[in-house]
Amino acid sequence: MPVIPVSRTRLLIEAAPDIEPTEVAGEARDSAGSLYHVAPSGSVRARAAQGPAAPVWLMATPATTTPRVHPWDLAYEFAAQPSTRVAPPVQFVEPDLLQGFVYEPPQESSEMFRFGGRVCEPGAPSPEWPSREEFAWHLGDDFSQLASAREFVGAPAGNRVRVGILDTGFDPAHSTLPLQLMLELQHDFLDDDLDATDPGTSGLGDNPGHGTATMALLAGRRVQPQGEPEFDDFLGGAPHAEVVPIRIADSVIHFFSSAMAEGIEYAVTSGCRAISISMGGVPSRRWAHAVNAAYEAGVAIFAAAGNNIRDGLPTRETVWPARFNRVVAVCGATADKSPYFKSGFNGMQGNFGPEDKMHTAIAAYTPNTPWAEMGCGDVVSVNGGGTSSATPQVAAAAALWFQHQPSPPNIERWQRAEAVRHALFTSADKSSPNRFEFFGQGLLRARDALEVAFDTSRPKARKDNVWFPLLNLLTGFDELSIARRRMLEVEAAQLAASSPEIIEVLPDPDVPPDQISSDDRQRILEALRRHRSASSTFRRFITEARP
Repeated sequence: MPVIPVSRTRLLIEAAPDIEPTEVAGEARDSAGSLYHVAPSGSVRARAAQGPAAPVWLMATPATTTPRVHPWDLAYEFAAQPSTRVAPPVQFVEPDLLQGFVYEPPQESSEMFRFGGRVCEPGAPSPEWPSREEFAWHLGDDFSQLASAREFVGAPAGNRVRVGILDTGFDPAHSTLPLQLMLELQHDFLDDDLDATDPGTSGLGDNPGHGTATMALLAGRRVQPQGEPEFDDFLGGAPHAEVVPIRIADSVIHFFSSAMAEGIEYAVTSGCRAISISMGGVPSRRWAHAVNAAYEAGVAIFAAAGNNIRDGLPTRETVWPARFNRVVAVCGATADKSPYFKSGFNGMQGNFGPEDKMHTAIAAYTPNTPWAEMGCGDVVSVNGGGTSSATPQVAAAAALWFQHQPSPPNIERWQRAEAVRHALFTSADKSSPNRFEFFGQGLLRARDALEVAFDTSRPKARKDNVWFPLLNLLTGFDELSIARRRMLEVEAAQLAASSPEIIEVLPDPDVPPDQISSDDRQRILEALRRHRSASSTFRRFITEARP
């Protein structure tokens, strides 16, 4: 989960709930005199779903480049500014990081590039992992049950369930495009416009077509793919659902923290009941607030647990936002129902854990699933992989359940999200060995989930946040301002998430300090002091403080 340097670091500012965003928009200077342009960030309606105590979020863009200053040091500097009418008291500031997500595009045969150009032919499954002869095997009753579930629900005569998909955009010419693609609601948070099509940017780290492929798995229409004469059926798990395309990245590798948060909030205000997110990174307080807004509004979020390469790099643990308690993390299961994990394997494989997270995790099928090829209108390869492929399957199952099980009257909105989570978790296949470690609540069974009634007795999930409680034991921490303490905790959580040494002894940063041995506490603090990505502000505090 690398953080990519940028020449101009924007800041995400959390202000008090009674602040009117439009009144503080304009120019502001930090304590060092640097000029920023401040504007509202996010959705007013999504904020309202959390109640009157929800904070206001602002975006501060520096007027000049900031290439040699650590992003977190900029945030600490901004938070230290004195309060004025145009610079209201801040409750928290974090850098708008350009984040990284591990994903390796499927290998393309050299035959696809003969005669000096790309030839549109379907790619073969990876021999490294189990596969099946039949095309779109993952839809069958022996696997996700999505085919029989969608047949049982059928095409709705009235209102359709709406699903938001946050990804790299879509290929408008591909044959798999959803029947109910809501082009009038499309939004691009990368370029800040109303066109969510994928421009097909190619280069190091780019993965054009990722959004086209995940959208096809979510709600792809009836297709007859090239090279598959016996297949004439819907490719997507929920082909009759309305789909809102929300572009947050030009590559699954690179996306800004703000785009993820604003994309989630946009899906909420666009009337989506479920959100599919096939990417993730290090924790962000801005993300936690967006996730809470979605949950309070009754919108269920399904996010990829993440991937790793070379047997655990950068981490084998579930990434954020999937790591949040109010988000369902989607892990991977292969065609023989074994974990999408092999110890010692150097290629890409799926993340899972830590133990506490797996209570709100589920698994769907990957790799060697269908993968719609951008720029090749009728080509669907069978080499889809990563937890990216598994995530839209679960989101599709949620859409089918919502369509089949109308909400009862007089309920709180959050109960909708809790009810669909309960239905999917309760019906999941729990027969696999080591099920909880790798699959959480089990393997997706979409048709069985339809038999689970709307349960209004489910308790409300705890509110998500980003903590690092171990810092509370350090001298001087309780003497800092609330804003500074929050900021140090979030930076510590981000550093820990990218440190194999810390993950080994502290897989879950939320663990109370009294449950960590004194030796392990010292190891963690030493690793934080040595972390190459720490800001100078954080390093100074962690070096001077003592347990």
